[in-house]
Amino acid sequence: MRAALVFLVALTLTGCAAAPERDRNIAIGAGVGAGVGTIIGSASGGGPPAIWAGAAIGAVSGGVIGSLVRHKVCYFRNRHDEYWQVPCSAHTAGQKW
Repeated sequence: MRAALVFLVALTLTGCAAAPERDRNIAIGAGVGAGVGTIIGSASGGGPPAIWAGAAIGAVSGGVIGSLVRHKVCYFRNRHDEYWQVPCSAHTAGQKW
């Protein structure tokens, strides 16, 4: 059992290393989301159906969030410490559009 687990982890990590950045972000987001969803589903006490539902919902949510993460984008932080994704252009805050 341990060898199969090590094999699956190694296969997943090598697959992520060979994938493009967009696909890698989606896969990592789906994996993390499934893990968090599984923990939440098991904590709800609904048994195996709740665990499977939590994992499925978490994987979809994590995959969507992972698809939104991009490497070469610009972010703007406002006065409320909120980050917004903005286009990377030559415009600065003082320029008129």
